[in-house]
Amino acid sequence: MNIKNIIASLGIASLLIMPAACGGNKENKGGENAADIEAAAMEGREAARIFLNRPWRDTIELQRQLLEARAKQSKFSGAGKQQSAAAFDSAFVSTLKTVNPSVARELEEAAEAMKQEAGDK
Repeated sequence: MNIKNIIASLGIASLLIMPAACGGNKENKGGENAADIEAAAMEGREAARIFLNRPWRDTIELQRQLLEARAKQSKFSGAGKQQSAAAFDSAFVSTLKTVNPSVARELEEAAEAMKQEAGDK
C-alpha cells in the first residue's frame, strides 16, 4: 500500500471525525448521563484500536474501516447525544495519539490542510 494513499485515507478520516467534534458544545438534548458518555468514549477507543491494529491490504479497506468508525459515532449525534458523540471522537483521536503518534500526526495535518483549503474557497 502506497504512503500517499494512506495519507489520503487519513485525510478522509479527518473529514469524518471533524463534524461531530465541532458540535460537541451543543446543549444536552439527548438525556445523556455519565454512563452514556463513558460508554461512547469506550466505543471510540475500541474503534481506534481496531483501526490501528489491523493490517490494511489497500486503501479501500482502510476507508471502509474509517467509515465503520464514523457510523458508530453517528449513532450518538443522530440521537442528539452531542456529548457522547464528542466523547467518542475525543477517545478515538486520543487513542490514535497514544498508540501511534505518527498516524495521529498525519491525521491532524490532513485535517488542518483541509480546513485551510475550505477557508480559501
